[in-house]
Amino acid sequence: MTFKILTGLILTMAQLAVVAQTVEPTSQALDMGAERERIGRERAASEVVYAASERACYSRFAVFDCLSDARRAKRLTTDELRRQELVLNDMERQAKAVDALKRIETNVAAQQEQIEKTAKPETQP
Repeated sequence: MTFKILTGLILTMAQLAVVAQTVEPTSQALDMGAERERIGRERAASEVVYAASERACYSRFAVFDCLSDARRAKRLTTDELRRQELVLNDMERQAKAVDALKRIETNVAAQQEQIEKTAKPETQP
């Protein structure tokens, strides 16, 4: 019983730490690579906690309930990390779209200048 409470408490604290970090910052202040690494580290930590919980469950009498609780806690953590990853992917797509639009606008402006230069013949006095 104590192990179940302790495991639940540890997983709850880990989830609170994850939720506290889920403030959606702007893409200018966000290093996409660092965020992906953080998500990867948290996913790996979740796997380690789940493996430890699973090992502990097999030493208990009610193995099925314990494994079910461990899977549920892992799924909650994994779902939150996946949500963060989707937000990160969306921000990255939006940043790429803005960059593409800027490139297109620059190209259109350059083409417009070229057309204006060729359309206006220079008159020599």
